[in-house]
Amino acid sequence: MLIAVVGTLSAAMAQEFPLTIETKFGTALIAEQPERVATLDFNGADDLLSLGIQPVAIRYWYGDYEKTVWPWAADLLTTDPLVVQREIDLEALAAASPDIILAMWSGIDADMHAKLSQIAPVVAVPDGVGDYEMPWDDRARLAGLATGRLGQAEAAIAALNARFDDLQTANPGWQRSTASVAYLWDGRLGVYGSGDVRPQILSGLGFKTPAAVDALVPEDGFAVDISGESLPEIDADVILWFATQEDFGPVLDLPGRNVLQGGEVFVDDLLTGAFSHASLLSLPYVLDRLEPALNAAFADRETPVDLTEGNNQ
Repeated sequence: MLIAVVGTLSAAMAQEFPLTIETKFGTALIAEQPERVATLDFNGADDLLSLGIQPVAIRYWYGDYEKTVWPWAADLLTTDPLVVQREIDLEALAAASPDIILAMWSGIDADMHAKLSQIAPVVAVPDGVGDYEMPWDDRARLAGLATGRLGQAEAAIAALNARFDDLQTANPGWQRSTASVAYLWDGRLGVYGSGDVRPQILSGLGFKTPAAVDALVPEDGFAVDISGESLPEIDADVILWFATQEDFGPVLDLPGRNVLQGGEVFVDDLLTGAFSHASLLSLPYVLDRLEPALNAAFADRETPVDLTEGNNQ
């Protein structure tokens, strides 16, 4: 399914307008290369800024940052775009006069799509692809295609893929290892399946999600809350943990935690956010910090690697 999407995008490298893009809500017709680009994707500002586009509207996700975007993107944002909250203010968005609206990681439904389409063409995910399912490279390609900058997007993707390949080459043991990405959010224990962007990043480094983890996650889901009884199912050669406000005490206090035999990494909030954004700008930050953390976890499986210590950022 996504292979077909990538093939379609690659065939459009000439970037001729008018351009039509098929989405799950129908056809988006882009008459000419857009100059004013709005994104309703929760992580959408990153890819646009990487492509040299100053968006006229961006979406607030989370984090208390002055420019709304996270630190890896802050220096590139030089304008003052409209900040769209979770509830979309259609009147304010229309006042920003976008030529195109990107909504591939936005959670919009058909009704909202229809309303947005009265403002500008809306680029959503392809048919058959769920919200938040598109891999980082496909999202970047589609953003590049829609804005007339596919060549730049492909170059950025190629550079990142080269970094993934270099890390695999430098760490051959990763290719024979499993990795789980688990969380303890506000008392909810759970794990992400291989279809989620976080395990996908680890997959790009050669790791495999344990089959037992994917068996827990529903077919139409990307993660699942579990009980402590399922802890053995999430065990892997390395386990990355995300926790509320960097508080890993509840993780250490989990009953039956001694069943976990793999090395562990306690991920701080900034790296957690970089994983979640999975963008052309955040992924270099992820890779810079992940390699030493993973290797430390392999070297000492008894002591979790705590990235929150010393404000390690």
